[in-house]
Amino acid sequence: MTMSALDEAKRAWAGAYAGFSQNEIDARVRGFTEIVRAIANEGILSPDAFAAKMGFEVSKATELFWGLEALGMQFDNAGNIVGAALTTAETPHRVRFDGKQLFAWCALDTLFIPGLLGKTLAVESNCPISGEAVKLSVSPNRIESVEPDGVWLSVFLPSGSSGQTGPESPT
Repeated sequence: MTMSALDEAKRAWAGAYAGFSQNEIDARVRGFTEIVRAIANEGILSPDAFAAKMGFEVSKATELFWGLEALGMQFDNAGNIVGAALTTAETPHRVRFDGKQLFAWCALDTLFIPGLLGKTLAVESNCPISGEAVKLSVSPNRIESVEPDGVWLSVFLPSGSSGQTGPESPT
């Protein structure tokens, strides 16, 4: 039996939520969405602002921020989040919306950030192989346009997966 690389990736990512209740998963998704929206709107999210958005004590937000830093979110020297998929720090993946330019951590992030923001993003990256500019218009529901034709996206599977890059991976 074989499993597509996408199915394998979905299974591996879903495993990150193993043992969590649906309410816990929903709270994590809501929290992440609030973080990305704050970065999009203000470029930064403080523990105080996060606590207010989520409806809990600042001490809980501060504690959560410590855990988020261990997961790779970007912080400034004052302890504010400045990067979580969407970032103020320059990366190869530029995103534009509402007259702003921010950056995405990776090309895959540019495909779900519009859904979190409810906005269409103009995305520009350079192909890591050819160096050619790749331009997308991504709405909350779909990719609206792509230049040049025929581009594709590669994704590294989470650790614990086979890491094979072909269209099918053995189970």
